[in-house]
Amino acid sequence: MKICIVTEYFPRSENIEIKGGAEVSAYNEAYQLSKNHEVIVLTSREEGVPVEYEIKGVKVICCGRERPYVQKGSFLNRISFMKDALNTGKRLKLDLVVGYNFITHPVAWKISKKLKIPSVARYNDVWIGEWFKNMGISGFAGEILERYNLSRKFNLVVSISDYTKKNLEKYFNSQKIAVIPPIVDFLPVKSEKFSKTTISCVARLVEYKKVDDLIRAVKIIKNDIPDLQCKIVGTGPMEKKLKNLSRELDLEDTIEFCGFVEKHENVLKIINSSHIFCLPSIVEGFGIVIVESMGCGVPFVAAEIPPVMEASNEKGGLFFQPENWKDLAEKLKYILNNHDVYENLQKEGLSHSKKYTGEYVGRELERLYKKLID
Repeated sequence: MKICIVTEYFPRSENIEIKGGAEVSAYNEAYQLSKNHEVIVLTSREEGVPVEYEIKGVKVICCGRERPYVQKGSFLNRISFMKDALNTGKRLKLDLVVGYNFITHPVAWKISKKLKIPSVARYNDVWIGEWFKNMGISGFAGEILERYNLSRKFNLVVSISDYTKKNLEKYFNSQKIAVIPPIVDFLPVKSEKFSKTTISCVARLVEYKKVDDLIRAVKIIKNDIPDLQCKIVGTGPMEKKLKNLSRELDLEDTIEFCGFVEKHENVLKIINSSHIFCLPSIVEGFGIVIVESMGCGVPFVAAEIPPVMEASNEKGGLFFQPENWKDLAEKLKYILNNHDVYENLQKEGLSHSKKYTGEYVGRELERLYKKLID
């Protein structure tokens, strides 16, 4: 098969510079499918990146204006990317086209109509009715676009979880929705534990990730664990506000903002070297980073939301009441202060993480895509 993947962002090298869950899925699945098929990726053009390049056998074509990574806004640059990706895709010879987020779903659909080939929407999460809450006024365009996307007649929508599938069924034919989890397939890097008791967190610094709840929980735990430190990996519009909160709570020496860590391997090193991982987010499509923490043998504490509970199968960590930083603090302390509990969570997390291998997910995607073409 000749498969086109349309994704807003994609790594620029084998260092795997990845910024979010949709990009992780796009990269892992492009690489896995490229082992048996020809894969072409249409993505944004970031600064210093050539218009065309190849990474691990995957051909990448950069479209639109040169632009930095953004999560919201940047309307003109996003429109430029969408137009150029559409025009580029129309000129390719393809068997199938797949879009990976709300910006790329309409591009994939329009390419499929022009080339008369099947179209697929890979779906992480449904935000209809939640755009304003999650993104503020800029969510208006997202609300309209997502509703438009789900009114298109995609040949198939591939959801990453049963939770997302249930939400999709409100807007799309359930007979054309399949569930295949994302690939979380890596060799955990070996690294020594940090000398101080360390909590790590990997998240975009946006409001719905609720990193402020983790900071407030750290303030509580610090009284019982004086050598505590917290490493926060990620960037975003909330960064200044979160740093100010750390300063207000006298945690400047306790909390380290690591910013964007370019190599995914180095992100895994931070998780692996930590004693516990935390994901306080109240909005997730799946929770890939939770599976990564389990694969590193690091117990987690996460907000009790359905997609993350599904991803972990409620193994490898504990859940706290969303937006309740006092409950979060109690769960973190409980794991850190109970050696037997800690070891048990390590073992069951490692075992569960092996269910997301590239071979399994790639095989299932390949089966579905071949059925669409035949």
